[in-house]
Amino acid sequence: MQSLVDIGVVQDLNSPFDAMINLCIQMAISDFYLGHPNYTKRLRLRTKHAHSTLDVDLAELLEHEHVQGILGPPQRSTEDTFIAEIGSKVHIPIISFTARTSTLSTTQNHYYVRTTIDDAVQTRALAAICRRFEWTEVVFLYEDTEYSYRFLSHLNKALQEEEIGLTHIIPIPTSAKNNDIFQELSILNTKQITVFLVHMNPSLCFWLFNLAEKIGMMSDRYAWIITDSSSNFLNSMDLNTRYSMEGVIGIRPYVPLSKDLANFQERWRMNLKKNKGTIMALNVYGLWAYDTITALATAIEKIGPVNSSSLYVNGTKGTNLRISSYGPQLLRELSSNTKFRGLSGDFQLIDGKLKPSAFEIFNIVGTGEKRVGFWSPERGIIRELSSSNLKELKKKTKGLGSYNRGPESWSSMEIWI
Repeated sequence: MQSLVDIGVVQDLNSPFDAMINLCIQMAISDFYLGHPNYTKRLRLRTKHAHSTLDVDLAELLEHEHVQGILGPPQRSTEDTFIAEIGSKVHIPIISFTARTSTLSTTQNHYYVRTTIDDAVQTRALAAICRRFEWTEVVFLYEDTEYSYRFLSHLNKALQEEEIGLTHIIPIPTSAKNNDIFQELSILNTKQITVFLVHMNPSLCFWLFNLAEKIGMMSDRYAWIITDSSSNFLNSMDLNTRYSMEGVIGIRPYVPLSKDLANFQERWRMNLKKNKGTIMALNVYGLWAYDTITALATAIEKIGPVNSSSLYVNGTKGTNLRISSYGPQLLRELSSNTKFRGLSGDFQLIDGKLKPSAFEIFNIVGTGEKRVGFWSPERGIIRELSSSNLKELKKKTKGLGSYNRGPESWSSMEIWI
């Protein structure tokens, strides 16, 4: 008979994004235990439907359902801090497979774990791209949110290290209207500025590019770079928007091809046909969620015998919440002893977050994309295209302007070989 370890999950199942995540989680659990039929312990999810972790009765999860960890995607820094404090008080890991940055350091709260690549890594890749093109000044357009402020802090540091300046920093409200964005772009269009970096949610980003095309800011004179806040979602983009983004450079975490990934994608498509409701197209966040479940299930099996009397010690001061004696063991296994090759690539936690890995650099061309290189933390920018592919790419790729000694076209990418 298997011992059960309960893990709480907070999801908004009315959200196409969370519906995609949920399907990946359910497939991960099924795959893991089908592949390990002799395991003596089993992860059991206690799912709570809510827009955010602030809307959930966490006391119910902790007191009545006795969860030993919580999976939840914090959307705001206040939520980030609140749920992390709960985890610290009762000694259970709080795990996010969507948060890319945090106000909390590992030393401040080591019970808060992010199974994603930190945004500070991405900003280093962006700065390296700008340096490769010899762009010394960049405009940053970003969604006006707390997470974006933290991203800006990382970006500013990375650009300064490469001696690249941010000439204009333009916040765009999440609720911005058509005229608001149009006005901001029109002002920028009157200046001698041609290099733009865009960091915002997919809907806002795609809307911005539709407007930029209408006022002539998608010509060869301009260079546009998008972060993975939108590039991870390009497979959910309509054709008209994709055409308006012709020539845009994008970066996103590199997901290496594998037989396991190909098999998963095929089964994903089959499961998608059985599901009712709207589910977002599969992306790296779904793969991170899948790998997180694999990591949790692996860690749970490694921990000694589980029984209800051994899960808790004394209660927390001033509350009815009990302190978990199991949570610290689970956190230790996750953080120190869990390392494997997952669907998203190598899975290993360092300082409470996923070990940095490579980003792919691509160019939007027509209805598709052309990968033009990679950035890795160890090697910087590298290229893996044959010379024949390079010639074909140069024919199809739009120029990126001649701003400030910058390259006039992708031909300068030959220095990557």
